[in-house]
Amino acid sequence: MAWTREASDETLLAAYGDGDVTAFEALFRRYQEPLHRHLTRMLNDRDLAEDLVIETFQRLHVHRTELRANAAVRPWVYTIANNLARNRRSRERLARWLPLAAVDRERRVEPAGAAVGSGDEVQRRVAAALAALPERQREACSLRLVDDLSLEDIARVTGASVGTVKSRLFYGQRRLRELLADLDPEGREP
Repeated sequence: MAWTREASDETLLAAYGDGDVTAFEALFRRYQEPLHRHLTRMLNDRDLAEDLVIETFQRLHVHRTELRANAAVRPWVYTIANNLARNRRSRERLARWLPLAAVDRERRVEPAGAAVGSGDEVQRRVAAALAALPERQREACSLRLVDDLSLEDIARVTGASVGTVKSRLFYGQRRLRELLADLDPEGREP
């Protein structure tokens, strides 16, 4: 069956549970790019993000029957992806302590006085500003500002309370405004 954009995530997952492989393909197409962007922001590594998108959908396939009835699929998908990213970061931190893992990755940071011009430059600046946030603030800001998840969904994805999510968003957005102040020549608040 050819699935349209109007079909809900929950309908697609239920159809996949009933054996319709095209429903799972439609879910993958729907989430592939947004998840890739989110994971790239979280990990600062496009190739690793691509691998984790695929692993997210492998996990979704394996655990497809475990989603509670009437539960939303979107926060569940992002929770799987976030957990995979957190696990990867934890393994990387541990590897840095091991003597054989003394490989330093160069981080590309934009120079402080870089001129703002093209849309690509603005995207790089925004990505660098997001990367400069503490991990939990970056995660919350990415999920809210870029992926447009609700506060409740972000709380489910991150395992934090809604109040904690609000706090992370407040401080993260304040820091982003500071880091990107020169992008708004009139000094308006976003």
